[in-house]
Amino acid sequence: MVDMPFGVSRLDSMLDGGVPTGSVVLLATEPGAGGRKFAHTSAAINALATTNNAAFEHHYRGIDHEGVIVPATVHYLSVAATADSLEATLTETVSSEIAAQATDGITHHDLSQPYFEATDVPDAWYQHDEQVSTLPGVDTVEEIDATDPFEYAEDVRAITDDGKGEERPDAAADETETDGDTRSMTDSGGHNAPDTAGILSVLRASLDDAVGGNLVVIDAITDLDDLPDETVSWEAVVRLLRGLTRLVTDRGGLVLVVADAEAVTDPQLGSLSAAATGTLSFSWETGGSQRARLLSIRELPGALDRLDRDEIAAFESELHDRGYDLSNVRKIH
Repeated sequence: MVDMPFGVSRLDSMLDGGVPTGSVVLLATEPGAGGRKFAHTSAAINALATTNNAAFEHHYRGIDHEGVIVPATVHYLSVAATADSLEATLTETVSSEIAAQATDGITHHDLSQPYFEATDVPDAWYQHDEQVSTLPGVDTVEEIDATDPFEYAEDVRAITDDGKGEERPDAAADETETDGDTRSMTDSGGHNAPDTAGILSVLRASLDDAVGGNLVVIDAITDLDDLPDETVSWEAVVRLLRGLTRLVTDRGGLVLVVADAEAVTDPQLGSLSAAATGTLSFSWETGGSQRARLLSIRELPGALDRLDRDEIAAFESELHDRGYDLSNVRKIH
């Protein structure tokens, strides 16, 4: 079994390296409870492995197990967030030094324009010069420090007999009907409609490009529930996640899907969890004068049997310059 690290030191150590590749893990988080911080840390630390391996070794303090690979590249998909830069977003969680070094190894997909086009928000509030920005980074494995204890994931996309990459259809092109995404490239009379693809089409195209031996973060899939049902139905969102799980199983890599637990109903959150291969739950525990962030592993196939046989209920977490990490372990006896 080949594993890919989350980039969260203590959790990866307890899991003997990380989570099996081909996994789609839902990060179901209460506001501020750590799910988004977990995603920021995962993206930054895994990207640091390719942009500055010495810094990765210093900050990650990770593990050296056989069968563990770091992602070939990192992709960060922002559904509705309109931060000035991904580096500024990461600095909310990790140190500015780590964020600056890691950002060069991350491809940022800003999907806010097609998202807000489906709303009544004024264009000037969200428009950017570029919708997808590929930041300069390490392009080939040969540029990586050969002393790296990890092997690097290869692009597992299919190769045709003539040696060229297999062509996949563009998910955003010439759609007359999509799963709940009612924008179309032609109108009822067959004339060209405005050249704007719906958010699900753009999201599918970004995922089709990103998935394959990589770490992919979707932040946050529950943003789609804010859109009118005639534009994006919740059933379509669940089908998208279910299809994504199958795609990642075939191509490998790891996908982290941030879900704001209070933005949707419990049944909606349950449907997302059922469509993924694993779920981590982030919540607040209140008591006395202090609050503690708790991480609970609800499901993580191929990894739960590696944990201590004591019945682990939850982990307390902490934030430091390396981002999100675990501290105390809560157990049920």
